[in-house]
Amino acid sequence: MWKNPSFRRVVLVAITATGSSSLALGLQYGGNDISRFKFLSSAAATFVSSASMIGANPASCNAKDAASKEGSIKNNPRYIDQELEMQMDGIDNPRKRGMLVQRFTGDSTPYSFPVTPVRLVKEWPKDKPPFEDRDFERQDENDDGSFYAVPRLVYHIDEPAVASLTQYYRNNISAGSDILDICSSWVSHYPLEFPKTMKRISATGMNPLELKFNDQLTDFEGRNLNKDPKLPYKDNSFDVVTCVVS
Repeated sequence: MWKNPSFRRVVLVAITATGSSSLALGLQYGGNDISRFKFLSSAAATFVSSASMIGANPASCNAKDAASKEGSIKNNPRYIDQELEMQMDGIDNPRKRGMLVQRFTGDSTPYSFPVTPVRLVKEWPKDKPPFEDRDFERQDENDDGSFYAVPRLVYHIDEPAVASLTQYYRNNISAGSDILDICSSWVSHYPLEFPKTMKRISATGMNPLELKFNDQLTDFEGRNLNKDPKLPYKDNSFDVVTCVVS
């Protein structure tokens, strides 16, 4: 899959959101058989949870205010408001459902993120592993396909975390790169200029409708990597692979 061995890079980022939780939906669905009632109910719940995240106070994060906005494009807006239209396949209703969403661009924010060295090597006890089987259990052990059957157009991290990630991408991914975003969604947190400056931006994700709303992608493939871990791309295709909060 890698395009050039000298450019091999995988960006794996785990960020803990400091704002309110945006995973507000507790509905479970079996497979892809979604009734109109469930779809409309979940869409309304998603809108409410998204509004909750957007209304969260970003000042509560650990990011420090900064007078200068280094690394950001000053002419870019801080937010982009969009009205998205969706229609679920297989639902016996010709009407479509519209949603208002607000996207964080990661630019024109009052935050700066100083670089701090992090040691990624840990010396573990040799006689006994420090973990037990239950340490690897998920909070929700149900099938991921059920959770992602309905599109959730929400953020799972707050605005300062998005801004930090966007600026990292801008400073570390070279122009003209071929990028693959795995476990992607309706946003990839890339800088606004990436669709023009990058050669290709591909993505895989659990929900094709969410990927369809991602306007930074060149192409996408809906795929459950838990069931089919083989990526649908030829070898030597990408310079950079990103995976965020998934």
